[in-house]
Amino acid sequence: MFLYDRARSLQGKFVMWGIDPVVFTTTVLFILGVVVWENDPKAFTTFLYALTVSSPLWLPVFLVVIFWITWIDYIRMRFWFSWTYVLLEIQLPQEVEKSPLAMETFLATIWNSGGETTLLHRIWRGTHRPVWALEIASNEGRISYYIHMRRDWRNIVEARLYGQFPEAKIVEVDDYVAKIPFNLKQYSLHGSEYEKGNSNIGALPIKTYVDFKLDKNEDQEYRVDPLTNVLELLGQVGPGEYYWFQIILKARKSDEWYGFYSWSDKFMDDAKAEIKKIIQLAAERAKSLTDDPQTQAQAAARGLTLLTSGEKLRVEAIERSMAKPVFECGIRVIYLAEKERFNGVNIAAMVRFFDTFRSTGTAREYNSLGVIRANMNYNHLWQDFRGIRNNIERYRIFDKYKKRAYFYAPYDQEPIFLTTEEVATIWHFPSSIVQTPGLNRVAARRAEAPSNLPTLPT
Repeated sequence: MFLYDRARSLQGKFVMWGIDPVVFTTTVLFILGVVVWENDPKAFTTFLYALTVSSPLWLPVFLVVIFWITWIDYIRMRFWFSWTYVLLEIQLPQEVEKSPLAMETFLATIWNSGGETTLLHRIWRGTHRPVWALEIASNEGRISYYIHMRRDWRNIVEARLYGQFPEAKIVEVDDYVAKIPFNLKQYSLHGSEYEKGNSNIGALPIKTYVDFKLDKNEDQEYRVDPLTNVLELLGQVGPGEYYWFQIILKARKSDEWYGFYSWSDKFMDDAKAEIKKIIQLAAERAKSLTDDPQTQAQAAARGLTLLTSGEKLRVEAIERSMAKPVFECGIRVIYLAEKERFNGVNIAAMVRFFDTFRSTGTAREYNSLGVIRANMNYNHLWQDFRGIRNNIERYRIFDKYKKRAYFYAPYDQEPIFLTTEEVATIWHFPSSIVQTPGLNRVAARRAEAPSNLPTLPT
């Protein structure tokens, strides 16, 4: 454990100084090999001979692992391109009186862990669970909601959305991303991807609509919807500017390694371990206040009742997450604008994009969403000569957004875990009191024709 902690500490210092640990380690090993060769060629030759002689033991394992990873990436990519995808735009109702619970109900219906059928299908055909993209895009100040998905799911998704929001309007549209002829001569771009930052406990949620009391049937005039800050930020851009927010998600089953599912579940195991740790700390804290063995035993038995208010909130939040369907998610935000209109202030706003969904002060009752990757993470001259890597990253993050890519090769990345409650908190239809100017709502209220409407004779 000591060596592991030291390794993590050194890795943090490498990142701080802009040094890639893999490149650094490879360079050090190469230099070490040269030094050994110069001082003791016989020892170096002996090492190479031993490595060659033992290759029948380690080389087949190495080659099989590399082949298997490459094979699974290949068949999954083929399976992805075998489907036709569609982009649906959702025009919001003029009046939204339902709480985000309605959106959570809808998200629970698209939580689908099927589609992979048997192990044989997963490892031979590359079948995988449906991948969805929930998006809020501001194109020159006009804010629209979108869902990107397999075409086969369209009728089901429309029916379930209309079931919760009967006055919304859902239409199939061309991809708004494809309409932008992105190039660095004409446009500037900044993009970020996000992780849960306060804790590595995946089940510790962000501050959700339940914590903001939006699930209560209170007067809408007094509701405080944290999503309003995001919508206002997206809506303040003008002509030639584009601000896009995207959640890529698929249903979570359990821990997986290239087609094989594990008996363990890191999400649930970490959650149970964290609750146990909090209760034990509370019991130890109470025991330290007295020297009486009987009182200490009583304190240990009453661990759960001795929690502080913050610890109680943390335990309750984790337990609430454990009872919800869980998505594996990737979150991405892009600000794109014509060069003469690019406003650098929006980059700073992107760093704090989800600040309204976190705990205030030093409290850690809830998790937070913070930037894990961005196309401007180069702070030292030796990291990015003449901005070449930064420009490559700009094209790369635009391409990832356009392809709605996160889980599979060539853009396979480590997802975060969000429950239906958390996703509904950062992607739901705002109530009618939210008057963001560019918010795209249905122009007129929809209603069924009266049953006694006269008709022409047939």
